[in-house]
Amino acid sequence: MLIIAEKILIKTGQFPKSRWAILIKSGKIQGHGPIDVLRKSYPTERIITLQNALVMPGLVNVHTHLEIPPLLERLKSRTYSSWVLDLIKEKRELTREDYGAAVKRNVNALVSTGTTTIGEICTHGISPAHLPGSGVRAYVFQEIISMDPSKPFIYTSGLIKKDNSLIRFGLSPHSPHTVSEQAFRVIHDVSERKRLRLSIHAAESREEGRLLRRSHSGLVALYRAARWDRKWLAQAPSSIALLDRYSMLGPNTLIVHAVDVTDSDIRLIKRRGAAVAHCPRSNRTLRVGVMPLNKMLDAGIPVGLGTDSLASVANLNLWDEMRFACKLHRKSGVSPKDMLVMATTGGARALGMDKDIGSLEPGKRADVIAVPLPRNHTGDFYSGLLRETESSIMTMVNGKIIYRG
Repeated sequence: MLIIAEKILIKTGQFPKSRWAILIKSGKIQGHGPIDVLRKSYPTERIITLQNALVMPGLVNVHTHLEIPPLLERLKSRTYSSWVLDLIKEKRELTREDYGAAVKRNVNALVSTGTTTIGEICTHGISPAHLPGSGVRAYVFQEIISMDPSKPFIYTSGLIKKDNSLIRFGLSPHSPHTVSEQAFRVIHDVSERKRLRLSIHAAESREEGRLLRRSHSGLVALYRAARWDRKWLAQAPSSIALLDRYSMLGPNTLIVHAVDVTDSDIRLIKRRGAAVAHCPRSNRTLRVGVMPLNKMLDAGIPVGLGTDSLASVANLNLWDEMRFACKLHRKSGVSPKDMLVMATTGGARALGMDKDIGSLEPGKRADVIAVPLPRNHTGDFYSGLLRETESSIMTMVNGKIIYRG
């Protein structure tokens, strides 16, 4: 198959190629070059021509909760702690059918806006059943909440499914304040033995840090509601320091949010080789503060973008996430080009998938999208792309078209 477009972006951060084509065979990028050259070299290949389009790597959304339906308008909480409690109450009214319908709707929304790879937190066991038929690529992390020492966490082999060509599986110990030391130790041993990736909500709010330091924290209300004793939680100077104490920071760890971090925490994340998921719109909704993105990037930490769930954002459109993040971090020197890198190669690195996806370089999987070319030329290609793009013209995963707009 030859895909031909007016412009093709092989790797974000570079300039797009004009009058270019890419060759796809067996679900992989086999090569790219000038249109005339590839047409002559491969005269029998099927040709897909996309007019007025930019062909580029598919977007990588590193943090979602696909099972959650639109709840944002129903959660009018004023603090992070009250939002957590209100979300728990709302979810009590939901059924497995509600979760299943949400997964289907949310995957369709992601694919139509150009996301080809999803980092999914599975809480209710629903998303793994629906994702294989969608054609999208995903890393599914089974969520674990286990704080009560009278009910110790025991890992069972049926907790996660076997990887396949598109879906990989890992574990998600929910957070430092909802998982016990015993459970973290078990999860660490299992992840090391089975080489599983981890995704952990950590340093999401100052409330968590205060809880760990035995200061006043709104999360005490969560402990009361769950009938947990605050004494079960270890003391630590920060969430990142506690995860490191439990050997949970490493090259296979994705830290989600990482808002309430110190310079020492950032150095520790870098030293351990962990990655970070940045969810700026969710952070705004929950009033938890602003992640020091420029410091993370300057330190060389792999950072990907995530939308989080429809309980804290209005939609799962990663273009909207990039636009918001760009405005939020502009004064610290983060550019539109940086945002596109985070949404492609950065996200691939954060999920440990950069050998397979994130760019259209030969040898990588053919996860490709096409979007309209920017109409208004300001001299900054990435600024125009970010300003104008809303959805995808075509979305392809593993060499198969799964959406046409």
